[in-house]
Amino acid sequence: MRERHLYEVALVRAGPEAAAAETTVVRLVGLLPPHWTCAQRLDADGITLVVSAAAGGAGPDDGNAVRKWLARVLGEDSLRGWRAAGP
Repeated sequence: MRERHLYEVALVRAGPEAAAAETTVVRLVGLLPPHWTCAQRLDADGITLVVSAAAGGAGPDDGNAVRKWLARVLGEDSLRGWRAAGP
């Protein structure tokens, strides 16, 4: 069994067209790769996902896979108005 690592992904509301945080978190969870799991915290203007992933080689580089996933899914129309928090 591959070792799993936890990665925190934070999103913030970036526009008035953004769906409610509750709706958005359901959409995000639906877009997770099937072998990843997550827990979530949300408020009206922000979402934090804690993603458990063994995306590639079961090491710290898996964080790159999580970042790539986030960049890809934030391009989905259903997530319009949300952006990654931080750099």
